[in-house]
Amino acid sequence: MKSGISKWFNEIRNLRIKAKLFLLITISMAVSSCISLVGLQIAYSIYDQQIYEKSSQVLNLSSTLIENELNKVERLTFSIMTDEQIQQNLIVMNEDESDYNRIQSRAKLVDRLVQYINTETYIIAADITDVKGSSYSSGNLTTLSSERRDLIQTTANRGNGTLGWVNPDAEDYSLIAARQIRSFDKLELNKLGTLVLHVNLDKIVNQYAREAVTRDGELVIVSDRNLVYPRAASMKSLLSEGNPAESASKGFRIMEQDGEKYFVSHIHSDYLGWTYYNTLPFQTIFYHIILMKNWMIAAFLLSFFLLVGFGMTVARSVTRPIEGLITNMRGLQISDLEKSELPTIAPLSQQMDEVGMLQRTYRMMLVRIQELIKENYTKQLIIKETEFRSLQAQINPHFLYNTLESINWISKMNGQKQVSQMVESLGYLLRSSISLKQDIITVEDELQLVQHYITIQRVRFEERLDFRLDVPEPLRTNRIPKLTLQPLLENAIKYAVEVMLEPCIIQIIGREEGESILLIVEDNGPGIDEAYLEQILTGERKSRGTGIGLKNIDERIKLSFGDEFGIQVENRAGGGARITVRIPITKRG
Repeated sequence: MKSGISKWFNEIRNLRIKAKLFLLITISMAVSSCISLVGLQIAYSIYDQQIYEKSSQVLNLSSTLIENELNKVERLTFSIMTDEQIQQNLIVMNEDESDYNRIQSRAKLVDRLVQYINTETYIIAADITDVKGSSYSSGNLTTLSSERRDLIQTTANRGNGTLGWVNPDAEDYSLIAARQIRSFDKLELNKLGTLVLHVNLDKIVNQYAREAVTRDGELVIVSDRNLVYPRAASMKSLLSEGNPAESASKGFRIMEQDGEKYFVSHIHSDYLGWTYYNTLPFQTIFYHIILMKNWMIAAFLLSFFLLVGFGMTVARSVTRPIEGLITNMRGLQISDLEKSELPTIAPLSQQMDEVGMLQRTYRMMLVRIQELIKENYTKQLIIKETEFRSLQAQINPHFLYNTLESINWISKMNGQKQVSQMVESLGYLLRSSISLKQDIITVEDELQLVQHYITIQRVRFEERLDFRLDVPEPLRTNRIPKLTLQPLLENAIKYAVEVMLEPCIIQIIGREEGESILLIVEDNGPGIDEAYLEQILTGERKSRGTGIGLKNIDERIKLSFGDEFGIQVENRAGGGARITVRIPITKRG
């Protein structure tokens, strides 16, 4: 399997550029088409989700507004049922035998009922029936069939004082709110009559829901497979499919009726047990998306052929100059570079893309190669002359060392030990300073430089210089930048020994601290002025020593080991200066 893939890649690698470009365009178009189809499918899903959310919002708003009005009707029935005047008049109508009293109570009862009806615009009529069967009504009361009257009475009796609803039917399209009127005097709930309100559902829907539904949509209200609104619905299948609330309180789906597809979203309300449907013609919703999909396919096919033709044109414009360049290279391969005639530089009218630049660069490269061949011989002569002068320059240090050795030998012959020691130490210091072989040396080698430097200074200052060294042997194998401690001793002598009349103690102390080594150079001199010390550390003023300042030493340590290492300068509490050199624990390796 792996060898087959490798063979396939080798075949592709060996194809001509034209074939590679054609293959690249084909693969790119295939990938882009797949991405387009996936994107289109995602767009469908997003669009469906947006329709569902919008329809759900519309249905939520519509159902909420409708049921808010029905709640007002329920509160109105409660107000009528508990009205003291209505209850007193009903008691008179039920118990008093006087026709006069009954006529007066009837008039008062109807007047009170009219007052309540006028407060609500959606109440068509109101009717109160006493226990004797007499009816007192107000408004445009329609004639009801005996079956519907019995259904209303049964609904009211079943509620035992709570409100019951009777949905519209084919003969009476008003929504009926019915409840028993019971006496609450002396904590007795005796039945006084039945209250029936006729509600104009069509007016409520037109007021609060019709404008929220899209122009091409239809709002349908269904209760227990019975159509509540409108009087006639085009989606008859909604009445026979059952209650969708059993599976989900809201959702959407695609339904088909009379050969046409509809997008249907629904939401179920527990208040009246109604299910609200919002139906939209599927073709109307997705017409633009289907049209856009067809246009995308046509545009893809057109762009595919255009890109193939454009790709072949580009391939030819790329391969022709390259083939010419290959021909020139092959001619150069079999000829002598120094004697060959270089092709002329391309005119400015030539294409200036990468291939054109490659041709121009190739011609300029040949010119430059010939120039380098001519320059190389001259540079070789210069290098040999430089090496000769370097060997001559080495004679001077050797002459100086030989002279110092001669002075050392004469001093020993004449018994001048101090002169001999100074000459030996000076020679060691000169060799170490001039040598460029090593930038990082061991602490032991640095301490040897310090010892030779102290040897020379002791001859100068005698008993005024008291030098002490306390560096444990295990620490001396660690690495340190060359000429780190010796300049610090030179500064101590300049700032302490030279300005003191009494003996000055200079000591080097070494110790470990965590993963670091501290090399402390301190003296008991007068210390360093803080302002002057700040100028030395910032490089504004150079120290009066070898020319290697404290800032130089600190930077070399940081460059060698990191920013967490370096030097710290401070004045001692008991007098004198202290310079702490922090280096990492390293071993010779």
